[in-house]
Amino acid sequence: MINAILKGMMNLIIGLVSILLKPIDLAISAALPDLSSALSAVGSFFQLALQNLGFALDLTGLSSTAISIIVLYYTFKLTLPLTFAAIKLAIKWYDKLKP
Repeated sequence: MINAILKGMMNLIIGLVSILLKPIDLAISAALPDLSSALSAVGSFFQLALQNLGFALDLTGLSSTAISIIVLYYTFKLTLPLTFAAIKLAIKWYDKLKP
């Protein structure tokens, strides 16, 4: 019974806060620009960059094997510290959780 009364009071408070904040939300929505055009611009930029990537790689004069080795090197170099950090974090969590 007390649980139902508390839930009802919380729902009432949430509803009142929502009603009070609705004009502020509408003002913020009216003041901010439309972000959908910005997100589509980012997508079109990446599409354009990927279309011209092959041409740019041909201009470098590198073979496909050299490009593969460079990509693999940087992939390894950038993911190895992240892997070690994740392992250290897992060990730290395990040490805190064990009795």
